[in-house]
Amino acid sequence: MFKLVIVDLMGILTKHENEYSILKKIINYKGTSQSLNAHLGDSYEKLISGKSHERFFWKSIEKNLKPKKKIANIKKEFMKSFSPIFSPKLLKKARQNFRFALCSNFYYPWYAQIKKSKKIDFDFELISSKAKMKKDSKEMYLSAMLKFDMIPPECLVVSDEASDLKRAKELGMSTLFIPGKSKDYADADYSYEKFDDFLKILI
Repeated sequence: MFKLVIVDLMGILTKHENEYSILKKIINYKGTSQSLNAHLGDSYEKLISGKSHERFFWKSIEKNLKPKKKIANIKKEFMKSFSPIFSPKLLKKARQNFRFALCSNFYYPWYAQIKKSKKIDFDFELISSKAKMKKDSKEMYLSAMLKFDMIPPECLVVSDEASDLKRAKELGMSTLFIPGKSKDYADADYSYEKFDDFLKILI
């Protein structure tokens, strides 16, 4: 039985698929999220890896995409796009019975701002730009597990990305799939339409 729930940020904080989908809508970009990613090069990867500051990311958008909106307005709209699609109160109640860790590829100052404004909290947080590690290496999940002195069977990874869940299974952890970036994942141990539905059974 799992005792630690490890969650990804994007699957529970925005209805959009990812950061590129959000930007695409804000700047009215006509191409796909993938082509937007290509236009920005590695500026976002450097940002969430802790190798760059956000001013270089916004400059990359201004230089490569030449948006009609001012960068300050784009950033403001971007940050407003992040809001819990779950009940923080339910999470607080569930944390009385289980440990919750947040492991995400994201820019920490953005997360800190979201956390403060939306009043969300976890027992442990690992954000890639601050931790200098990404989920790709599996180190994030292992770090969360070791923080609470647990073993893989005691950990459950919740994500809307099949790649995250495959990585968790390789480590011997249980998995819970919530439809989002990936539309389905048949190999998950559990599946819920909404994160709130899952939280309710833990209370």
